[in-house]
Amino acid sequence: MSDQNFSHHHADGESEDKVNGLDLQRVSGAQDLEFDSADSFADHFLRLWSMYPKAEMPFEHMIFQSLQQDRSMNSLDKLITLCEFSSSYYPDGHLLKAVHLFKLGMALEKKGLEEEALGAYERAPGNTSEDSTGLRFMSICFSKIGDLLKGRYDRLGEAEDLNKAILAQEMCIASTAADEEQLDESYGPLLASLKARWELFQAEEDADRILSCAEKAVELNPSNAHNQSNLSLALHISYWHHQTLALVDRKVLAMQRAVSYSMPCDRKNMLTELANAHWLRFHCVEDPSDASACIKYLEQAMKCGKIDFFFHYMLLECLQEVFSVNYDVQCYERACSIGETLLADDSLSNTDRRHVLMPLGTILLKSCLRSCTALPPDPRRLEKCIQTLERAIKCMSLEQFKHSRSYYHLSHALWLQLQIGTSTVSEFEYAISIGRKAVELASETRTRLDMADQAACLLTLGGILVTYERAFPQSRAHDEKVLVFRQAAQLPSRSHDIRLTCAIRWADHCFDMQDWEGCFDAYTTAMECVQHLTWLGLSVVQQYRVISRRMLPIDLVASHAAHMAVHLGRSGMALEWIEQCRFIVWQRVLNLRVSMDTLADVEPTLACRLGEVSDLLQRGAYFDLLGMEEGSLEMRKQQRHRLAEEWEDLIAQTRSLPGFTDFLTPKDSAYFTSCEFGGIIVLLNVYGGSPSCEAIVLGSNKGKVVTFLLEQMNRKLATSLQKCLRETLQQSGRHSCNARASEAWYGHDEQGGMSKVLSVLWKTVVKPLFDFLDLKPHDSLSGSEPPRLWWCPTGPLSFLPLHAAGLYNTAERGTKVYEFVASSYTPTVGILADISNQQSEEFSGLLTVCQPHTPGQNPIPKTEDEVCSVVQVAVESGSAMNVSLLGNDDATPDAVLSGMVEHSWIHLACHARQDPTQPLESAFMLAGDPKEGCPLKLTEIAKRANTNADFAFLSACQTATGDVSLSDESVHLAAGMLMAGYRRVIATMWAVNDSDAPIIAKMVYEYMLSDGKADSGKSCLALHRATASLRKERGVTNFMSWVPFIHYGA
Repeated sequence: MSDQNFSHHHADGESEDKVNGLDLQRVSGAQDLEFDSADSFADHFLRLWSMYPKAEMPFEHMIFQSLQQDRSMNSLDKLITLCEFSSSYYPDGHLLKAVHLFKLGMALEKKGLEEEALGAYERAPGNTSEDSTGLRFMSICFSKIGDLLKGRYDRLGEAEDLNKAILAQEMCIASTAADEEQLDESYGPLLASLKARWELFQAEEDADRILSCAEKAVELNPSNAHNQSNLSLALHISYWHHQTLALVDRKVLAMQRAVSYSMPCDRKNMLTELANAHWLRFHCVEDPSDASACIKYLEQAMKCGKIDFFFHYMLLECLQEVFSVNYDVQCYERACSIGETLLADDSLSNTDRRHVLMPLGTILLKSCLRSCTALPPDPRRLEKCIQTLERAIKCMSLEQFKHSRSYYHLSHALWLQLQIGTSTVSEFEYAISIGRKAVELASETRTRLDMADQAACLLTLGGILVTYERAFPQSRAHDEKVLVFRQAAQLPSRSHDIRLTCAIRWADHCFDMQDWEGCFDAYTTAMECVQHLTWLGLSVVQQYRVISRRMLPIDLVASHAAHMAVHLGRSGMALEWIEQCRFIVWQRVLNLRVSMDTLADVEPTLACRLGEVSDLLQRGAYFDLLGMEEGSLEMRKQQRHRLAEEWEDLIAQTRSLPGFTDFLTPKDSAYFTSCEFGGIIVLLNVYGGSPSCEAIVLGSNKGKVVTFLLEQMNRKLATSLQKCLRETLQQSGRHSCNARASEAWYGHDEQGGMSKVLSVLWKTVVKPLFDFLDLKPHDSLSGSEPPRLWWCPTGPLSFLPLHAAGLYNTAERGTKVYEFVASSYTPTVGILADISNQQSEEFSGLLTVCQPHTPGQNPIPKTEDEVCSVVQVAVESGSAMNVSLLGNDDATPDAVLSGMVEHSWIHLACHARQDPTQPLESAFMLAGDPKEGCPLKLTEIAKRANTNADFAFLSACQTATGDVSLSDESVHLAAGMLMAGYRRVIATMWAVNDSDAPIIAKMVYEYMLSDGKADSGKSCLALHRATASLRKERGVTNFMSWVPFIHYGA
């Protein structure tokens, strides 16, 4: 993107001034003579010197001075004659001989005789001594030699001249005293020559030398803007070879310093290069803040003076990239306006015209792709896109034909056009030819960046072939498309999103052909890609943004893979693959909390450092960078990047140790089947392309994972039930996520929406499953407790009340879930397994939080009764437990967070706020802000790794309802409490009645404390009993009263 060159200061008179400044013989007395001109003055002394060649010439210096002041060709010829005569006058090894040779070189250079000048300069260093004066003179000579050789290379392109120039420039630096005030400026010409040779051969050795020289210049003078800018370019070149983020981070930092040190005349270029640095990093980590920073600095540069074509081109590229992230209409319109304005200039060269047409065509394409997610793209815009990209290709030079992106974007646009209309064979063949050309060009390069381009080109070509086969089944595209998708999926590329999509396409077509081995290989590749979709170097919020932008939803990847594994009879693999695709971001955070005790027994130093890095990453995972100063923001980002890289390196070291090969790798089915859960786990997989649903079951058959096909449930039905539930809640006023209901609503499902949802769940999921498991209704009179069952739903089933499924138009026994089991939920099987394997910490008391009058919210006075009853139960239990109460103004976020660390249990009776667009911003509303309450955000809770945490009762609204678009990430307050370390959580699916919560809470705590000691292991059964009591009091069909209460965890 950047065409930046290394900057250095060089003036024609600088070398001459340095020579004249040397401590050489100076003779005075010429002021007594008068001459009409410089020529007559020089002529007089030239005649004297020719008559007395052995005599000392007291006015020699003044002759040179007078001739140099006269720029006429006649004077130059006389100056050359004088220099030649003078250089021959002094013996070899005499410093004045070297000086005259140097002045001869300057005179010849001024006359345009550069080859002769180079010869004179090259003879000069050999006549100097190695004292300080001689070395200083040698450095000046070598500087001129390097400049002339570099200039000759620029004219003739001979690599040998470049090599000699680099050698001379290195001698210049070696001859310069270490304490020379301007030594850092000597590195500029050397960097320019090294860059020219790197561009010629792309040798990694030259890239490393460039970086070393740039770093040395900065070390000598760190406050010089040009030194910092040169370092930035050196880091860019080094990144081309090594592809490490640390180099890009350093580039950003160097350009930030360059801007801060720059003079007003340089500020525009410096800001432009800072924008370029952020642009490069955006492509590395996909952090939207880098794309925004890019545009910000370009806009600042616009205010610094006249802007050139390259600036406009760069701004156009940045707007196109930002649009691809947030689809901001203003970005699109501004980019189009800039592009059209530039193209209206008839003086543009073909190269510059292509630079405009490419990003303009790309943003048109992305606009079409964005619109086609809901509706077919505008045919006129798509046609304009294709024409623009075709014009870009026509403007390419022979050298530019090596670039694949023009062909890639054109092939993508043609593919889109083929999908929305009837096309002929010739139109398909044209699109295929463009796609193949893109692949061919992308395949000619071997860097990881180019591998990403190659994967994208292959994906598009495969898509065209698939569309071709559908339109003309007799075509031979079938075999080729499988090869194309497989090749793209197996590329060693950083574009894991593209590779993942290709792997799924590869698997789909293998499945259609019943190539089970190929299908298995494809999904294995897909799972490997899933592990790299996010990075610990990004905050949790940023990781969720990255996942939400993926071209193929992760839950679809999981359901596809599991469906295939079940089809092949590999139930354990189906479980493993679903687990790998769910809770991706949270799992990364949980990995940071893994105990290092076993590792410490083998490698204590490694374990100690891994623990330190993990702790630092965990503390920074939820850090909000908004509002920070620019310098602090950048340093915080880079610190997180380096920690993530170190963490990955430490993990690799750990896995190289005997017995630690599987350290923090995805868990296998053997691990799950070895866990003692104390009940049955049912994972429900809803596969998009199947008319049925699969139940993957653990615990019913010890040591095995079994599957059962739910033939009547499918993704379409689950989605319609989810919609029906939302509409029912809206009708009852329970859909609002900002309030715990202050007024009770005891309607009995008059429209039948909830009854319908629960009935369908019973008939299509629960009844067939219970029959398969041979579960019988529990005899409540037997004195025993009902068996435990954990629901682990995926996709659109994730937020449906499976625990309440049943037929409520009949009193017949055995028609409702709660008659068979005590239900719990778990986000993933892995989290439940980890919780089950944890050792319980010593109980440290109960913290109760009451907030009946939150500013800006409806009053919920019953929360006071609720908390009082909980405290009374705890005090009267005989357990002598520590009970703390934070109420009203005392219940601030900071006070609650501190109390959570000091207590094992927490009871929150307050309003809550669920944010469907930014789930991690969901919060409990507490005291602190007199206008609207102060939020205790999920991010703040989750980043507190509370080893003492055990049980949380979230008596607020919708604490177990998350973002539908990220359903398989289970992003809600209840899950956040699990992430904070709580082993068991009682939460609500929607706003509960203010008068119902105290009843449930009192009964739950009575049961958990019934033996005179605190036992949260009874929390599920306690809730089971409490909701049964509430059903009896409110009525079984008063679903809004008892259904919302659910249990999470062990």
